Amino acid sequence: MDFTVAICTYNGAQRVPEVLDQLQKQVGTEGIEWEVLVVDNNSNDNTGAVVFHYAKEWRQDSHLRYIFEPRQGQSYARSRAVQEAGSSDFIGFLDDDNLPAENWVAEAYHFGREHPKVGAYGGIIHAKLDEPAPPYFDQIKGYLTIYNRGSVAFCYERSAKPRRIPAAPGSVIRKEAWQECVPPPEKLLIKGRDEKTMAAGEDAEVMFYIQNSKWELWHNPKMEIWHHIPPHRLEKSYLLKLARGYGLSNNLTRVARFSRSQRPLLPFLLPFYTFRDSIKLLIHYLRYKNIIQSDFGKACELQLKIGQLYSPYLKLYQKS
Repeated sequence: MDFTVAICTYNGAQRVPEVLDQLQKQVGTEGIEWEVLVVDNNSNDNTGAVVFHYAKEWRQDSHLRYIFEPRQGQSYARSRAVQEAGSSDFIGFLDDDNLPAENWVAEAYHFGREHPKVGAYGGIIHAKLDEPAPPYFDQIKGYLTIYNRGSVAFCYERSAKPRRIPAAPGSVIRKEAWQECVPPPEKLLIKGRDEKTMAAGEDAEVMFYIQNSKWELWHNPKMEIWHHIPPHRLEKSYLLKLARGYGLSNNLTRVARFSRSQRPLLPFLLPFYTFRDSIKLLIHYLRYKNIIQSDFGKACELQLKIGQLYSPYLKLYQKS
């Protein structure tokens, strides 16, 4: 097997068919041995039955498999996908609301083969909306993982400020890089999204581990997906909570950015981070306090900065 498409899902019976339909349309895959692996992350709906129905009439040049992972959390599901991918050189991760372009598999596979030092890479993520975008959409689309980092391929430099990594939806990871760099799921800092606080970052943690190694991270603009965003995810109450969740994830992903030898220094740096984030929050509030009620983008930024301030004390925050 050359390439595994891994779809990690929880209660995705209504969403997975749209992804599988798009994978049925893939073109340019001649000469590529590829498969689709649906990892059911402890669902209690009929996700399995949906996948088995598709498997009966799946395309002849590919395989469709179903795996049940009982340990709840995206990190467990993704690690199980890597384990089950067998001999595949590359694993392309799609969420159950990510719709790949018809050439996505071919472009993803060939890019990895042409860049022997690349450990992981992502592409362009468009929005697929069911209704017209709200007027504040461009201000908040980053919270919904809508990214377009240009039409030219480039390597994410580890020394860049701010340090950047590929977005998780539609990203591809070389299996060898994962096996060398990523700890077992029970040893990862972030297991998955906390539904109470919306803190997450498990995908970023994996990317930083790979970036801290000999492997490279790249942007491949020829890989395009459409992120299907239902109307409830555009509601202001949801987006404000999501923005704070991004902030609350900040310290955990900061730890992942540091090498293991540097991590013992982090407790001594917490007063500095707390002071710095307090100043940033205060400046933002004073600068925009008169327009926060009317400028939803600035309101989300305020929640982001509040979350960043609390992020080193996430466990205490979760108990509050």
